[in-house]
Amino acid sequence: MRITLLLGTTLLAWSLRTPWLQARRSPAVLRINPSSVTAAIKKSASYAPDPRALNGMLTKTTSARELLELHAQYGSVFDHVNLATCWSRLGRVRAGGERRWLLSDGGARLGDLREQTSERVRRFDARGLSSTAHALAKLSLRGTAWASLWNDIERAALARRRKFEPMALATTAWAFATADHAAPALFEAIAEEATGRMRDFDAQALTNTAWAFATAGHAAPALFKAIAEEAAGRVREFKPQGLANTAWAFAKAGRAAPALFEAIAKEATRRVREFTPQELANTAWAFATAGHAAPALFEAIAEEATRRVREFTPQELANTAWAFAKEGHAASALFDAIAEEAAGRVCECNAQNLANTAWAFATAGRAAPALFDAIAKEAAGRMSDFTPQQLANTAWAFAKTGHAAPALFDAIAEEAAGRARELTPQNRANTVWAFVTAGHAAPALFEAITAGAAGRVREVEPQNLANTASGLRQ
Repeated sequence: MRITLLLGTTLLAWSLRTPWLQARRSPAVLRINPSSVTAAIKKSASYAPDPRALNGMLTKTTSARELLELHAQYGSVFDHVNLATCWSRLGRVRAGGERRWLLSDGGARLGDLREQTSERVRRFDARGLSSTAHALAKLSLRGTAWASLWNDIERAALARRRKFEPMALATTAWAFATADHAAPALFEAIAEEATGRMRDFDAQALTNTAWAFATAGHAAPALFKAIAEEAAGRVREFKPQGLANTAWAFAKAGRAAPALFEAIAKEATRRVREFTPQELANTAWAFATAGHAAPALFEAIAEEATRRVREFTPQELANTAWAFAKEGHAASALFDAIAEEAAGRVCECNAQNLANTAWAFATAGRAAPALFDAIAKEAAGRMSDFTPQQLANTAWAFAKTGHAAPALFDAIAEEAAGRARELTPQNRANTVWAFVTAGHAAPALFEAITAGAAGRVREVEPQNLANTASGLRQ
């Protein structure tokens, strides 16, 4: 059957017998396959849909390739709404092959879309700005090539901040924090705007706002106070991820909120089986970091984590062990389960995971010889990955537990000696104490520590100075 394409109008009229086009009783209601539309319209260079029709095509397109084809074909007639819609759809491209293709050239194939967006972003409404920023963050489009667009979005958002709905405020803050793009003026404006509108925020918007400000490291005491007061009475509206992320945000930001933590503790204890391993680990970490005692919650997390320990990533295992040690909550079965699981997966751990796990078991007084043997073997060959604090903490943990690891101590001594000037007074004291306690001679390390400490005595607390001096004398 022949298909007639009518050009020069804003609608595509197709034969009802076309296999991919179906009409219901009303001929105005059509189901369109975007792939077929794109292919068909390419046949005529003269076809130029108006922005409204083009937006309809964009919203029905889920393929990154076809979205970019549409922009390549009709970018010249894209208006600000089309641009925002295009970004929104790109941000929804699922992780996998298509997203890898989209970003395989470092985002260069998005260059034309980026430049056009920068030129017209001042015309975007609040929702368009928020959704575009969200898409850029989801696609990890940041760095030098993208800084200009982020700056343009910030300026446009500042000009329209009073037009933002609560979720748009939260999403915009989330996007800038996720992209790690510094925007202090924007965060200040969002904080001011959001603080007086907390009752209009739903649970997710409250969580995302707190998470964004904590991640960005932007102090906003009035905002955090308002979030705490609003969230404390609405914890039943929060999903497990929201409970965990809210607690994490307040702990990360160092904002005391006892009533909020108490409410989260009760709600999380009641629903602990709904939590993922990451949410269990983050919740435990948050309460331990905030110093908020919640024995019932920790007991519930211990029981659930022990049962599901094989589902935890190495980082989640390390964070959970660290949290229980920091909180001083005895959980023998949990530590035994973590020790068994982590020992076989040390090759998956980064330096921080290894150091934190060792520190946690030493602090908790939990013997785990197989785990410590595995950590010693893995860490010895990766000393350059460790920060000075991680070197000191690892040495301290092995000395504290009395676990012999001469090859590890040799590796720590060599690495720490070359970086002695980077050691803080506490690092120096702990390192010296560890080597002395372990009975491991390291003259080159001690000489480097002595030289590194010279001229910095006034920076050292009396106890650290005494411990370091005592160790060096021995």
